[in-house]
Amino acid sequence: MENPSTDGRHSAYYSVVGKADADLEEALSHVRAEEDAHRITPAEVAAERIELLERHLELCQQARITHLGGTP
Repeated sequence: MENPSTDGRHSAYYSVVGKADADLEEALSHVRAEEDAHRITPAEVAAERIELLERHLELCQQARITHLGGTP
C-alpha cells in the first residue's frame, strides 16, 4: 500500500508549495534589502509584504485544489 503523503499527487503538491515558499523567501529578502537601503518607506514595505503573502496563499490554495482536490 502506498503512503498517501508520498504518492504522486502529494509529491507534486509539496513540490509546487516548496517552490512557492522559496520564491516568497527570495521576494521578501529583496523587500528587506530595499528597506535596509532606505529606498522604500515603511508603508511601502508593509504593502509589498501583504501583496507577496496574499499571492503566496493564493498559489498554495490553487496547488491544493489542483493536486489534492477540493474546492476553493
